[in-house]
Amino acid sequence: MLRIALLTFMVYFSLACAHLPKDIHPNPAKSGHHRMEFDTFGIDKKEKKELGISNFYLYEDQDLSDLFFRFNGIRYGTLYMKSNACGIDATMSFSRTKTFYLAKLIPKPTKCSIRLTAETAKIKKRQHNIVETGVVKLNVIPKKSKPVRIEYYRTNDTQFKKYSYVGQGSMQRQEGDLTSQEHFTVLTETDGGGVYRITGCGEANVFSDNYEGKQFKVTLSNIYNKRYLNRDDSCDFEIIVIPNEELYKYLGRFSINIYGKDAIKLEPLKFDIYKSWGRWKIKAWGRDYVLGCSINSYQWIKKRCKMKYYKDKTYWIRFFTSNGRKSLYCVMNNEIIWRE
Repeated sequence: MLRIALLTFMVYFSLACAHLPKDIHPNPAKSGHHRMEFDTFGIDKKEKKELGISNFYLYEDQDLSDLFFRFNGIRYGTLYMKSNACGIDATMSFSRTKTFYLAKLIPKPTKCSIRLTAETAKIKKRQHNIVETGVVKLNVIPKKSKPVRIEYYRTNDTQFKKYSYVGQGSMQRQEGDLTSQEHFTVLTETDGGGVYRITGCGEANVFSDNYEGKQFKVTLSNIYNKRYLNRDDSCDFEIIVIPNEELYKYLGRFSINIYGKDAIKLEPLKFDIYKSWGRWKIKAWGRDYVLGCSINSYQWIKKRCKMKYYKDKTYWIRFFTSNGRKSLYCVMNNEIIWRE
């Protein structure tokens, strides 16, 4: 009797592992919501984590040799890259990560958008449709001009997160009438005021005004001149700022991606730091329909993962579902220091 019960349990357990509950929500890529994870190393010589859109600004004579972006994928599969302006059309395999140096992609600084699509290879006996999309935005600033600094804040759960860009920035928002009320701030170095002009997506989207001080706020409704924004309103806006007290211009580009209203983000994951057999460990887990998780460079096809924990070390925790929805946290000293 015990043998039969044990056999029944083993069969049930194997079936449960092979057929994880399907995520009923649509893949973010179908809604135009870019969720690809990037590590970007730009001309400020600092590595920056970005999700969905990776941003670079370059000078006309920029040395590209040590500038790169790293794509962090789910397991392994096929990666597609395309950019007409930069002359890129490539297909390649990836295994967890793939690093691209700008010098090997473009011969000289070029303004363009590189679109990426990653398809995770079939996971044996699992339901899945894991596709991730992302965009790398390259902007070029003339030698006699300066790049503008662009900032905005976003509420994430109960926390405010500051987004800051130089020369090239981006924002992703869900379509709807509330999106038109979003805003960003443009900052300069002098406080004597001046004039600015924002153009993009045709003559209908042209906005110019005077400003005082060293910064000014731009609301999306000002440059779009409409209340309801949909996916067709995704755009790259050029920003030109002419301060009164300076002889040079500030230039930049701000990319706005509007994704479909049916896109639903993955619920926040949970984590715990505990002591077991004299050693500290970090454990993370998600909902039943989570397909896999990873901590730093390790990935598992299960809804719980754990590894050794050390003080003052950063831990990047990722969860993903069978439909490619993903949650990303960074934890250090039992504190969440980054989340998307």
